[in-house]
Amino acid sequence: MLRKATPADIPGIIALVNQNLDKLLPRSAEEYLELIDLTWVVEEAGEIVGCATLEVYSPKIAEIRSVAVRHDRRHKGYGGQLVRAAADEAKRRKIHEVMVITSTPEFFQELGFGACLHEKYALFLGGK
Repeated sequence: MLRKATPADIPGIIALVNQNLDKLLPRSAEEYLELIDLTWVVEEAGEIVGCATLEVYSPKIAEIRSVAVRHDRRHKGYGGQLVRAAADEAKRRKIHEVMVITSTPEFFQELGFGACLHEKYALFLGGK
C-alpha cells in the first residue's frame, strides 16, 4: 500500500535506504523528519518495503531522492508508484522542474524523465 510517511516510519525508511548505500546517500532521522510531509512509503504487512522523498529547493526546482525498494519486492511497480506520487506533488505545487540524480537512468527514463530542456546541465565539483 502506497501512503504518505509518518514520523513512526522513519526507522524503517532509514533501514531501507541503508540497505542501498551503494546507490543512495545516507540521511539522518532529523532530515527525514524535516521532509516527512514530502515522503512516501510502500508498506506490506506492516513493513516498509519502499520509499521516496521530494525535496523542494525553490518554486522552480525540486529533487526526487532516496527512492528505494527492498530487493525482494522489486519489479512489482512500487518504484514507479513512489516516483509518480512525488512527481504529482511537485506538479500540484506548480514546481517547474523535477530532477533526479541516479545511477539507474533507464528506470527514470521509463517514467518520463529525460535530459533537461534549454541546454541546462547539472555540473558537479567533487572528489573521486
